[in-house]
Amino acid sequence: MGTLARTGHAALGVAPLAAVMAAWELATRSGVIRTQILPTFSSVCLAAADLVASGELAHHLVVSLYRALGGLALSIALGVLLGFGMATNRHVRTFFDPLVSLVYPLPKTALVPLTMVWLGVTDKAAILVVFLACLLPVVVNTYHGVRSVDRVLVWSAQSLGTAERRLLMRIVIPAAMPYIWNGIRIALPVSFIVVISVELVASRAGIGNLISGFGSMGVYDYMFATILHFVAVAFAADRCAVRLGRSVLRWHEEGEAR
Repeated sequence: MGTLARTGHAALGVAPLAAVMAAWELATRSGVIRTQILPTFSSVCLAAADLVASGELAHHLVVSLYRALGGLALSIALGVLLGFGMATNRHVRTFFDPLVSLVYPLPKTALVPLTMVWLGVTDKAAILVVFLACLLPVVVNTYHGVRSVDRVLVWSAQSLGTAERRLLMRIVIPAAMPYIWNGIRIALPVSFIVVISVELVASRAGIGNLISGFGSMGVYDYMFATILHFVAVAFAADRCAVRLGRSVLRWHEEGEAR
């Protein structure tokens, strides 16, 4: 029964995708949508297989992942530190709070021309834009996570003799971890979105550059195939993050269940 239930659940998860693919193929084959606008799904699948076989996709994918994950890693490292600093130190909060409020609504891709002037059309420019886009979700969630730590936990630890320097590792970070992880989960898809946006505007390599090249040549089946490959990679990265989060926060979920 358990196996049947899992199989049924998996089938329900795949059904919407299968329906979209079938509708796509039917609409283009029947002429409802012209293939000059949208290629058939079967031709996109053939193009996707050819991109993998030729090795052309792998090079551009590695470049995009390097930029996206590099910027994300930097944003996590600095964002967590800055969030902790703002939550625990009044002077740090007073200095950075106006900057965070000012920069938060700014479309980060608007900085691409400026980064090109500073760093040229390079990996560093793309990583900088991704870093700035991913930084604020991490900072804000870390700040609220630390501020939401139950004061009773801290007082109890202090009354039991926990030294001040150990409170951070034993109490504050574990209690704030659900918020911090939520910030990272938000930043992960942002890194993929922004890196493609940057590469569409200014890049000599990467998935965005590949999409732009195929689109400008009118090779739409390969353009859609490239997009689908990147969507699949981004989805896989998100699922891996979900699984990792469940492992990291298992103690928190078990505590809530009790």
